[in-house]
Amino acid sequence: MKKMIRPFSAVLIAVMTIGIFGACAYKPKTKTENERVNVTDGMLPQVIEREASYIQKTKDGEWELEKAETLKWELIPSEIPDSVRIISTDDAKSLYPALDNSFKGQKATIYFRFGDDISGVQATVNKGGDGSSTMDVKMTGTADVVFTSGGNKMNLPGVKVLGAVINADGSTDLKVDIGQGESVLKVPAKVKNAGLKEFMAAQSDTFITNESFKDLTSFKVTSSLVNRGTWDNKIALAGEKLSPDLKWDKVDGASGYVVIMIDGNWLHMDVFTTETSLAEGAYNRRGGEGAEYVGPYPPRGSTHTYSVFVFALKGEPSKKSFFFDAGGNNINEIFNGLDTDKSGGKGNVLAYGRLDGNYTGK
Repeated sequence: MKKMIRPFSAVLIAVMTIGIFGACAYKPKTKTENERVNVTDGMLPQVIEREASYIQKTKDGEWELEKAETLKWELIPSEIPDSVRIISTDDAKSLYPALDNSFKGQKATIYFRFGDDISGVQATVNKGGDGSSTMDVKMTGTADVVFTSGGNKMNLPGVKVLGAVINADGSTDLKVDIGQGESVLKVPAKVKNAGLKEFMAAQSDTFITNESFKDLTSFKVTSSLVNRGTWDNKIALAGEKLSPDLKWDKVDGASGYVVIMIDGNWLHMDVFTTETSLAEGAYNRRGGEGAEYVGPYPPRGSTHTYSVFVFALKGEPSKKSFFFDAGGNNINEIFNGLDTDKSGGKGNVLAYGRLDGNYTGK
């Protein structure tokens, strides 16, 4: 038995020795690559070209970044106007030091929409004594800002944008003036890119987000009186009281269209038509059901969303009664009435279009 154990032990030791020496024999591999990185999750869009060194420490292991040297760092000015960023923090005071101390430790979200007037963008890369780089950005223009914290919301239109410093860690010190002189918004490296709809919803007190028919075939609705998500004052009671011009795509099989403008649950417009457009000023509040309109009149300083829904109908609906210029309307209930035909069958709405515009009370 001992004679059998000895040869086996010798083989085992030999195998282990070969394995150890084999592992030790692997020499880590390195490689260097020139890379182009698009920074899309920062406050300002950038392009970084860098020389990156990678190492593979074990055979078939992951390549790990060892070091990277920035060769070129540029801003993309054309992508700044009209862009929207959502900035979140657990400490509102650290995000915007100009706030009073009651905001310290308070969660906050800022919806920041650069205006279409951003111009004069110039960026200069500077190197500090510690070898780290910063990018100094000059620009002029405005932004619309929505600040939410602790259930409170502040709409800040026309905030002046004065410039920025982008730090080596990706964070940005954005220089702004909300009407009290220059201050700094200290933006973290990672923010969320968003669209116009998200900003409008944050800005508004009445944006509709729960339509039950959103999976239905949709088409585009346009108006010359909506600019950058805001209705022209011409359509409001404080303006010229004109019903908006509207245009939409023709829907095959549709016998007619129902046009609704609604502010949350307040009905401002109901029009029945066989056409695919409405002329500016064609309707007023004396037209009667199916041809009536009243302009926006939200409380002073309050921003509401006036949503136009156009429903393409196959035939006569079972119900098309609305509470005009009053509350108690529900867009899903309006749809359900239109979607049911005279015989009680469903599917009477073939498709729909939606156009949103915000308006702030004067």
